[in-house]
Amino acid sequence: MKSRRRLFLLSGIMLSICYFLYPVNLFAQWELIDSSDFQVRLPAQANCFITFNPYENSLELALPERGLTEMAISALDRAPDWLKQALEDNFARMESWLQDVLAGMILDSTDPFVDELCFEVAHIAPLTLLYMESYEVLEVLLENVTSLYSIDSSLSYADIIDYGDSFEGGDYYSTVSYRVEENGDTLEFELPKEIYYWYLVHPKLHKEVPAYIDPNTGGPINPPYGYFWRDYLMNHADEGYPLLRDMLEGVETLWNNVPDTIENGAVGVITAWIDSVMTFQSHDHHDQPVRIYHLHIGTCSVHSYLTAAVARAALIPATVTVMYRDNHKVNEFWERRWISWEPVGVHIDNPRCYDPGWNWDIAAVFNWRGDGFVWDVTERYTEVCTLNVTITDSCGNPVDGARIKLSSDGFVGWGATCGWTTENGEKQFLLGDNRNFTGRVDSEIGGYPPSGMEQIITNSRPGFTYTWEVTLPGDMPRLEILPDTLPDNPREEYKIELEFELPSEILYGDNIDDNDRFSEFVSPGQIDFFICDQVDFNDYIAGNEFRAFEIHRRVSDGEIEFVFPTDDIWYMVFSNEKSTVLSQELEVIAYLYSQPTGFVEGRDELNPQTFKLLGNYPNPFNITTTIKYNLPIASDVTINIYDILGSKVETIVKEHQSAGYHQVTWEAGDIPTGIYFYRIFAGEFNKVNKMLLLK
Repeated sequence: MKSRRRLFLLSGIMLSICYFLYPVNLFAQWELIDSSDFQVRLPAQANCFITFNPYENSLELALPERGLTEMAISALDRAPDWLKQALEDNFARMESWLQDVLAGMILDSTDPFVDELCFEVAHIAPLTLLYMESYEVLEVLLENVTSLYSIDSSLSYADIIDYGDSFEGGDYYSTVSYRVEENGDTLEFELPKEIYYWYLVHPKLHKEVPAYIDPNTGGPINPPYGYFWRDYLMNHADEGYPLLRDMLEGVETLWNNVPDTIENGAVGVITAWIDSVMTFQSHDHHDQPVRIYHLHIGTCSVHSYLTAAVARAALIPATVTVMYRDNHKVNEFWERRWISWEPVGVHIDNPRCYDPGWNWDIAAVFNWRGDGFVWDVTERYTEVCTLNVTITDSCGNPVDGARIKLSSDGFVGWGATCGWTTENGEKQFLLGDNRNFTGRVDSEIGGYPPSGMEQIITNSRPGFTYTWEVTLPGDMPRLEILPDTLPDNPREEYKIELEFELPSEILYGDNIDDNDRFSEFVSPGQIDFFICDQVDFNDYIAGNEFRAFEIHRRVSDGEIEFVFPTDDIWYMVFSNEKSTVLSQELEVIAYLYSQPTGFVEGRDELNPQTFKLLGNYPNPFNITTTIKYNLPIASDVTINIYDILGSKVETIVKEHQSAGYHQVTWEAGDIPTGIYFYRIFAGEFNKVNKMLLLK
C-alpha cells in the first residue's frame, strides 16, 4: 500500500508541476478523458488487463477473482495497511468457512489486540490453521495475544508499545521497548516490528500445532485441563520447581551483553531456569512445550523447543536453530542482531563454540519461522563456502518455486538445509567447510536427479564458490509473442499512459518437516506486459502465437506511452503466466487521453453511452483541478466536495444539465492541504472519487 501511494503521488506531482509550468501549451492537444488505478495480487498462471474500447471512450478493468468471502473483505478493511496484502493472500488460500471463522474473530476483537490477531491469521500456514480449527483455534489465537499483554505488565525490562489503533487505521502496529546493559551503561531500543510479530507474537515455534495441551499426555484438550504454552510457562510451576514469573521479578535488563554467563539479565535468568527444570537425558521427543516442561527431561531438541517458548513468553524474541546433519538444535534471540543461545552449558553469544570449539565441522545451520519458512545462518557458526544454484527448464528458462534440498554426511534429519528459487531460478547457500554435499531439486515441472541425490561438493573449502546448474526435464510456460508493426496510416486520436510497479512477489514452498506451505514476500516482483488489438488478443487467449506492441518481459516496473494506431478494441495485458508458483503484487495507474482528429464510426460524440465520473486532473493538484463527467441523458446534477472526515466543504455544481461530456473546475482557495473527495449525484447515478490537494 505504501508503494502504491508513492507511485500514485509521484505521478500526480509530476503532472501537476508540468501543468503549472506550462498551463497553456503542454496539454493543448491531448485531453485526459479517463483514468484508473488499481492494486491486484496475480497468482501463478493468471493475468489481468485494461481494455480500451473507442466506442465507449473509457478504460475497463478485468481483474482475477480475489477468492474472498464478504466477511474476509470486511476484516481486511480493519487490518493495518502493512498487513493487508499478506492477510488477503492467506485468506485466499483458505476454504470459505475458515475465512469466515477467522474474519469474524478479527471483526469482533478490540484494541490493542487487533493487529496481533490480524498477523496470526495472515502468517500461520493454512494447513496449521485447519488443524487448529479442531483445537479451539479462536480461543488459542486470542489467548496467545491477550496473555502477551498480561505478561508485559509484570516485566521491568520490556514494555509493549502500540502505535495507532484499528479505529484510526492506516499503518498502525505494536512493538516492544527493551532495556539492555552494555559496557556498564543501560540502553533502550525498540524491536523492528517484523521481529516483534514473527518471533514474539507468532504462536508456532517449530513443528507443533498451537493448541491447548494436556501436560500429562501431550495431547490436545480444552481448558481447564488443557493449557497453551505462553501463559502456562510463565505462571505455572510443577511442585518442587521454581516459578518463572517469580524469577523474572525485578530483572531490569533483557541481557547484559556478556557471553556465556547466567549473570545476564532476563536471558541469564531463563538460562538458569531451564537448567533447574530440565534434565539433559535421552528421552522420547515431544514437540509441545507444555508437555516438555511437565516431563522435565530431554536432549537438545526438546530443550530448544522449550527455550523458544519460554523466551517468547518472557517477551524475548527467539527462534529454534537447527543443525540437522550434526544432530543438534540450539536457539537464537534478537537484540539488535540474532544472538546464539544454548542454555545447556550456558552458551550465550558464542556461536563458534561448536566449530571449532567442539571440533565439529558443521554442515549447515538454519532458523525456523512459524509458517514453515527456514533461513540459513550457517556463517555465524562456522567457516563457509558459497554454493550458487541455478535451475532452468529444458529450453533454458528459469524455474520459480523449485525446492532445493541439500544433504551431507551426518546423523539425523532429512538433510542439511533447503531453499527455494525465486523468479530468476536462482538460490544461494552458505555451507560449512570440510564437508561433502549432495543435492536434489523438486518443482512443478519435474525433479532432478530422477531419483536420490547428486554429488555436488567434495571436501568443501572456506571462501570457495561452487556452482550447481540443473536442467529440469519439463518446460516452463511461455508466451509466444512476436513484435507487431504499425499500419501505414496510424490514427492518433487516443493514447494511454501507464505506470506500473511490482513491489513484491510471493514465494510459496512446502516445509520438509511439517508440510506447512509458507508464503515469503520477496522484493521486487516481475511480470510480462504487452499491448495488442482484438484479433491478437483472441489468439493470445487461445494459446496461439500472436503479435503485440510494447513487449516487456520479466520487468519490475515501467512507464508506457502508447498511441492507439487503429480504431479497434485494445488490450493492455499484465501476465504472470510465466510463473508456476509465484504470485505477483501489481500496482498500476493508467491515464487515457484523446485529441479530436476524427470520428469513430458508430459513436455519437454528443451522447455518451453511460453515466461516468472521471478522475480529476491534475491529481495531486495545487489550488485548481478539473473534474470531468459524462451524462447520457439530461439530468439534475449536484457535485459536492468533502473532507477526509466526511464533512461537506463546498457544492461546485447544482443545476439541470443536458446530455453530453461535461467538466467543472474547482479552485481550492484557502482550503488546507489534504485528501478530499468529490461526489456526483445525477438522477439515480452517484459516485465518489478521491483527490489530493498539495500546497
